[in-house]
Amino acid sequence: MDDSRRNKYGQSSDEIPEPPPPTRQYFEPQQPAPFPPLPPAMGYPPAMGYPPGYRNGYDQQHYQQGPPPSPEMYYAPPHCPRQDPGPPSSFAILTTMMLFVFFTFIFGLVIMFLIARPKFPIFHVETLAVTNFSVANDDFTSAWEINLVVENRNFGANVHFDRIQSFIYFNTDDLLASSHFDHPTKDVTVKANEKGTIDIKLSTADYKQSVPAPGKRVMEEMRNIRETGVVPFSLRAFAWSQIETGLFYTETKHIQSRIICEDLKVHFEGDTGNGKLNGKSKDCVVDL
Repeated sequence: MDDSRRNKYGQSSDEIPEPPPPTRQYFEPQQPAPFPPLPPAMGYPPAMGYPPGYRNGYDQQHYQQGPPPSPEMYYAPPHCPRQDPGPPSSFAILTTMMLFVFFTFIFGLVIMFLIARPKFPIFHVETLAVTNFSVANDDFTSAWEINLVVENRNFGANVHFDRIQSFIYFNTDDLLASSHFDHPTKDVTVKANEKGTIDIKLSTADYKQSVPAPGKRVMEEMRNIRETGVVPFSLRAFAWSQIETGLFYTETKHIQSRIICEDLKVHFEGDTGNGKLNGKSKDCVVDL
């Protein structure tokens, strides 16, 4: 046999036994050791259970579940018996009476203050109409009709006008016509919180004897302004009036006042001598 086919132990390849096939090893997983039971909480005894075979008196075989509860059981408010508060105490009655007397006294003071201290009415020119306005050489003629509105601002006080004297001016200083001490065309009595109207009529033809004719300077100025179509006038009046006040009895106060209404611009219609107040009504100033 050839020595080349021998190994280092002197064995030939035919004499060497084959090794056995590898065997598989299986390892079964081991169950972990159970943890020891935890000790009971400090300060509390361990929970006691029922002994084996104990029955709590209910037989699961014969137990029947009842109907579900109605929604009123969840939403109905608890029933509380109503307690009778009883009659009010004497302190509550006394307090109510004192408050009633106090507010009645304050209300009476306010009413007496409003009645005892009346306000004088306010005035404004509602309309102003001019007719027959003519300035020729040294002759001047014109007529004015004025509606003077009176507003009584008093609570429980009436205002009665006895007489009025009125004056009409060109611009603010040049007197054109006036009236004597006369009574209004109608009995003017303005009740509380109401309005009334006083009609005033003036004419140069009726009162030329009491008012001198305007000077040449005034005549020339009125003629030049008349050509523009707008002429300014002013009204001043003295009023004698009575204010009647009183809640249980009537008290009359006599008052004399001066009424000033200025800047009454009258627009004339073309070349005619007729014109009317321009724009809205004009407020007047009252001087007592």
